[in-house]
Amino acid sequence: MQKILVAYDGSALSKQALQEARKKAEEFHADVHIITVINPTGPFTNKAVYKSIEEDLVNESRLELEKVESEFHGFTENITTEVLVGNAGAEICKYAKQHDIELIIIGSRGLGNVKELFLGSVSHNVVQHSHCPVLVIK
Repeated sequence: MQKILVAYDGSALSKQALQEARKKAEEFHADVHIITVINPTGPFTNKAVYKSIEEDLVNESRLELEKVESEFHGFTENITTEVLVGNAGAEICKYAKQHDIELIIIGSRGLGNVKELFLGSVSHNVVQHSHCPVLVIK
């Protein structure tokens, strides 16, 4: 296993996914990709308002990922962080395929507005559509 992807949204389960990725990175000397996917939703009155909100969310997410990345030093030398915009499940799967990821680690539920009864909608989407194994943290 050479490349691991962690989907991070700041939730408790995504933080546990990071811990699991640290263990696997150390065990397999794997590269770690940590991504956050944002998808601004709401009643936006025009494109300028939407773009402004999107830019703010991307910038906040980048700052958060910088902190997360610093916690990985010593566990692996190759860490990539990226903020993506769009449908979270689709973007995670697309990123994983484009970067030849061998394992995706994701929390069973994130910070979404609607709590799922069983498996969260994003993790469910990733499990169903990923080209590689998915480790769901519960």
